[in-house]
Amino acid sequence: MIDIKPRKPRNVDNKLTDAEELGKIIRKRRTDLGITQAALAESCGCSPRFIGELERGVAGGNIKQVIHVCKMIGIDLYAKVRGE
Repeated sequence: MIDIKPRKPRNVDNKLTDAEELGKIIRKRRTDLGITQAALAESCGCSPRFIGELERGVAGGNIKQVIHVCKMIGIDLYAKVRGE
């Protein structure tokens, strides 16, 4: 018998469900802009390690730092109450 793991549902409404999804968005935007992790880290005042961890969805930084990085590369984050 083949063990098939369930796949994550496709994100059709751009709702973030985990840190990995945000990390992929950040990585794509950074590479689309032609910016290295080191250059982004320098402009944001954080370490290249933090940027790498953020892009992999494993960063343990504070939310202020995550929001700052997103702002610096032109990503807007929204919070919406479910059901409204």
